Amino acid sequence: MKLIIATAFVLVTGTLAAQKLPAADTIAVKHSSGNELHVSGKIIDEASKKPVAGVRVQVENFSAAITDENGKYTLKVPSYKSTIMVSGEGMDTKYVPLKGRKKVDVSLLDETHESIYETVTMPGGLQSKKDVTAAIGQYSVSGWQQITEVPDAMLQGRIAGLNAIRRTGTPGAGANLFLRGFNSLYATNKPLIIIDNMLYDANDYGQSIIAGNYTNPLSMIDVKDIDNVTVLKDASSIYGTKGANGAIIITTLRAKEQATKIDFGAYTGFNAAPDQLPVMNASDYRTYLSEVLQSKGMSSSDIAAQPYMNDDPNNPSYSTYHFNTNWQNKVLANSMTNNMFLKVTGGDNIATYGLSVGYMKNEGVVKSTDLTRYNMRFNADFNFSKRFTGSANISMAKNEQSLKDQGIADKTSPVFLALTKAPFLYDHVVNSKGVESPNLSDVDTLGVSNPSAIIANMQAYNKYYSFFGSFIFKYDISKYLSAKTMIGINFNKIRENIFVPSKGVAKDTLRNAVANNRMGTQVKRLFSLYNDTRLEYNRTFSLEHTLSARLGVRYQNNDAQQHYALGYNSATDELVTVQNGLAALRQVGGGLGEWNWVNSYLGADYGFRSKYFFSVSAAMDGSSRFGKLAKEGIEINGYKFAVLPSVGAAWLISSENFMANSKINLLKLRATYSMTGNDDIGNYSSRQTYSQQNLLGMQGLVRNGIANPALQWETGNKLNGGLDIALLNERVSLNLDGYISKTENMLVYESLAASTGFATVLTNNGSMKNAGLEATLNARVINKQKLKWDIGVNAGMYKNEIVAVPNGQFTTEYAGATILTANEQPANQFYGYTTQGVFATSAEAATANLRKKNADGSYSAFGAGDIRFADLNGDHIIDENDRSVIGDPNPDFTGGLTNRVIWKNFELNALITFSQGNDIYNYVRYRLESMSGVQNQLEYAKNRWRSEGQVTNTPKATWGDPLGNSRFSDRWIEDGSYARLRTVSLQYYISVKSNIVNSATIYATGNNLLTLTKYKGYDPEFNASSSVFAQGVDVGMDPQFKSVTLGVRIGL
Repeated sequence: MKLIIATAFVLVTGTLAAQKLPAADTIAVKHSSGNELHVSGKIIDEASKKPVAGVRVQVENFSAAITDENGKYTLKVPSYKSTIMVSGEGMDTKYVPLKGRKKVDVSLLDETHESIYETVTMPGGLQSKKDVTAAIGQYSVSGWQQITEVPDAMLQGRIAGLNAIRRTGTPGAGANLFLRGFNSLYATNKPLIIIDNMLYDANDYGQSIIAGNYTNPLSMIDVKDIDNVTVLKDASSIYGTKGANGAIIITTLRAKEQATKIDFGAYTGFNAAPDQLPVMNASDYRTYLSEVLQSKGMSSSDIAAQPYMNDDPNNPSYSTYHFNTNWQNKVLANSMTNNMFLKVTGGDNIATYGLSVGYMKNEGVVKSTDLTRYNMRFNADFNFSKRFTGSANISMAKNEQSLKDQGIADKTSPVFLALTKAPFLYDHVVNSKGVESPNLSDVDTLGVSNPSAIIANMQAYNKYYSFFGSFIFKYDISKYLSAKTMIGINFNKIRENIFVPSKGVAKDTLRNAVANNRMGTQVKRLFSLYNDTRLEYNRTFSLEHTLSARLGVRYQNNDAQQHYALGYNSATDELVTVQNGLAALRQVGGGLGEWNWVNSYLGADYGFRSKYFFSVSAAMDGSSRFGKLAKEGIEINGYKFAVLPSVGAAWLISSENFMANSKINLLKLRATYSMTGNDDIGNYSSRQTYSQQNLLGMQGLVRNGIANPALQWETGNKLNGGLDIALLNERVSLNLDGYISKTENMLVYESLAASTGFATVLTNNGSMKNAGLEATLNARVINKQKLKWDIGVNAGMYKNEIVAVPNGQFTTEYAGATILTANEQPANQFYGYTTQGVFATSAEAATANLRKKNADGSYSAFGAGDIRFADLNGDHIIDENDRSVIGDPNPDFTGGLTNRVIWKNFELNALITFSQGNDIYNYVRYRLESMSGVQNQLEYAKNRWRSEGQVTNTPKATWGDPLGNSRFSDRWIEDGSYARLRTVSLQYYISVKSNIVNSATIYATGNNLLTLTKYKGYDPEFNASSSVFAQGVDVGMDPQFKSVTLGVRIGL
């Protein structure tokens, strides 16, 4: 409460001070017949080269004119240094600086062209692109019939520097968003999401009890409700400690006119099962199995006696083990998707509204998985009086998902089991005569689960309920000064249930028991209350100076809860709830988290003669997360506040008189400097917390860790420089940006003395830097009346480097990989062994004399068929001292290529996305080419070493891998570069002559139809976790898939 009062005091005193400033009246420009200034010219259509009548030409806040039937106009202007605005129905809006000229002819492009003067949504409100000092990107979603994805995934390849990496092929899973790489090791690297001016919490608050599952908050938003997306890449200080990674500002659709309009859309589609990984067939697998069992020490007669090795058709077990089952066909299948959407807009002078409802069902390509969504949105704007206005933004949605385990879940992931299950087995019970039973087979003699049994009998459900709403009230105190307040609520509830049967599933080992079956339930809730109250001042002085300023305070209260219960060993697989499990094995737990954030801010944007632009902002943030002994910031009433300013400037060089005869239509220089903060330091990391524990039948409290009262926000210092160019009557535009940033007070874990009872403590003693370049090129290649072709390409690159971490470096283990974080190195490099082929002969191995030290102190020598590892320190012992950097998951660059062709009533859109230079650790290959057990292997294992003198890069099959041939090495590192035809859509606009139907469109859309890559896994694009240390690690998540949809859109 003290924190809130202190911040309110700063706001109020600042507001009073602002009100005491003398008001400057607009200087009236007087005109007489003798000294009036005029400019004249002609407006023509760039495509047809014909004059355009009815176009509005104006100097804002001064004068306006309309072109005649010959496209001519004459306009009174205050000065020949002014800028005129030209706009017409169906045409691009254009700003033209006079630059001393008295005659100005203007060519206009049609509204399908992406204008360099387009209006964008900024923290202070709407601004023309030409006035913006910051680095931004924008994407309009007006052609939603091209999009069949969730909002975060649809942004991939559309904004330079924004890498939207899809998490998995599970419907609705979406993408992890990384803007300009990484700025932190342990705090979030996700950009801030803002929807209709309200902060949207897209962070995790509790793990799923379904392996590999991620509940995506943005999946609750229908892309057909979105109007446009603005990506603020820098100068996000006004959002305080929420803006460390930039911001993505999403604006949803509103009524743009009072007439009632109805927009209906529907599509149905086909999802194609992904291309399969090449695993061994039954014959090759049986040969491999014989070899690996022989290496275990089994004799040939013992191996032949195994039931799965019997080749006698008269043997009772022959039928059971003589199939050639394609287990991937048992798990993966083609599926369908359906979607319907209805939107109604309209209103009157008092209020306008937009109401939309949507339904979507998307089946996954993993059998028995799907997503069903119901969504509703209501947006309205009210005119209570001439000075008092308001708006409402309300959305509700419900997701119902049927899921399966994925990723690192060896016994229960059907996709992983489809790769490892013996192909000579079948998914149903077969008798001695080969007759198939309707009963699914149990765990096989090799101890591997039946993936078909998991598909049929495992139950895993996720239900997600969301309410996101806000009300905004605005009162105009005077012509220039207004007060505005927003009150918003964000409520999410997630309910999960899971049941893993005993039949067909390998048993799991618990701490004190063996789990025959497993059941669980979990409920997660988030309630967030948000308020943003501000004063706004907007004024134009002397027709040359424009000022937009704001002073306000934001407050957010968040309450998150997680409750789960796990049970094991119910009496039968028909009893699937937690209470049916054994009481002695039952587990309950969860967590409560509450945190508050207050943000006092000010911002101002100033323009002079529409060619010199300046911006400034500052935020003062307080949070319940901050430690009271934080070393930075300012202290008010015992609470620490972060102070984060930013400044920006831009020069529109093309508006200068010396550019009057230039062929360059727009030339603009930009620069910004900002300090940002990251408050994702944990709700209670700065405080001492305790948990309950039972010891010898007595309850007590124990410390959860060591408190750090000096823990504070991470601080970012960012510098950005940019150049914007437009040529050939603005048909070609180029945006270039370069940036550098440095994160100070970065979160790191430092080691503690053993006497403390804890291994580490969280501190702010790290730092890292990041730098990069971005480019966006857009061009209208063909501009005819009936044929238009737009092409765009964007690319971004970044390089991060650790400046300081405790002890100079540390390693992190994930899925068998070792991730190195070291000073003067990128943040998350793969750190392992370098291979130099396979020893072809015993003599070659003996000459190398490489050994491995065993746990008992003895040594084992590498022999023929073993991997030849690089002995970096020359001691002939292959151990941790021989590791080095073997890969980097950070790409050299990422981006996208867009194409849009309009011919008569046809429109073709295509998006190609690409990533170049990123390395991938193929965990799936590591598991399926290790050749150390009874699991099926990939076909690449057929190249294994099998005899003296054989030259190959694949080692021999050896039970248990005693020499560590499968250890983490460059053998598992692959080039993850790819180029993908992400989306292609063909639309036909039907000519409608009806009093009822205003427009009609039919379309076909294809997604992921073609991918060019050298990667050997299912898909080179995946992102199982947003953690820096998990990037580039393919743990076998459900793969993405190709899809084709057919749809219709009708406007009434």
